[in-house]
Amino acid sequence: MKKTTLACLIVLLLLLPSLLLAQDVLTREEGAFAIYFLDLEPGPSVEDKSGDATILISPDNKVMLLDCGHFESAMQVLDALKKLDIDYIDYFVASHPHIDHIGSFVQIASAVDIGQVYHSSLEYPTSIYQGYIQMIEKKKIPTTILSKGDVLSFGEHISIEIFNPEREIKYPLNYPANSTQFINNQSLAMKFTYGESTAWFSGDLYMAQERALTTKFGDRMHADVAKANHHGGDTSNSLRWIKNLNAKIVVAMHDQLDSMTVYNNYKKYGAEYHLTLNDGNVKVVMDDKKHYEVFDSKDSWMN
Repeated sequence: MKKTTLACLIVLLLLLPSLLLAQDVLTREEGAFAIYFLDLEPGPSVEDKSGDATILISPDNKVMLLDCGHFESAMQVLDALKKLDIDYIDYFVASHPHIDHIGSFVQIASAVDIGQVYHSSLEYPTSIYQGYIQMIEKKKIPTTILSKGDVLSFGEHISIEIFNPEREIKYPLNYPANSTQFINNQSLAMKFTYGESTAWFSGDLYMAQERALTTKFGDRMHADVAKANHHGGDTSNSLRWIKNLNAKIVVAMHDQLDSMTVYNNYKKYGAEYHLTLNDGNVKVVMDDKKHYEVFDSKDSWMN
């Protein structure tokens, strides 16, 4: 047997268990609140993260796309929407205007109609942000500014409370130079409540803003399901934050493992931790009585 053939067989045998255990999680869940954390892979020329993109479907079939990843990941987001038989997005929400969160908006809005856009008042003078704004204007999509204290509905059964940012944003000197942390700390912090069940999303908050929100809101931030801040990195996800959030299911969306410390801390305080790099697409399905099911498209050692 040739060495190359033998090598291919060895690789196939190593991959076989995960291939057999892989499952299609991009399927609809009628009458439930379903959250799909997408596994986005960076393109060959991408120097940034592939980013966050989450599809949420309410029990009454309203669709929300929360962030949409890097522009080179647009086809992956569109493929996920197609698999879920989504041809209309009721709500698009931008947590903040970094390229790995709004980068593919132009492609997605060109392919799928969007009923409403939500974002903060933060402005960011980059070509990606300008393209995002221009597409909203071109498509004449109604837009609402969200800030701390706002409450909105996601269908008839789910309410969303906004904990961050402030409506009036105070920009630092020389903005946008050296503004990464500042922009991340303006991320929308959103708590979804469906009966007794809750889910939390807060973009890329860094530890300083995590601390500020924890001090101000405390137990009000408790959530059963949560997206790990800043892709699961140790710029964020402080021990105090993890303990206060008290989540039982945590998902980090990233194309690499940023921090074993963050992973270990979430596990230590009782969370089931999923990372899209290893677990693939992650689907969380919940009713309104704190019953949850989690489905991964790949089998991994992490949970």
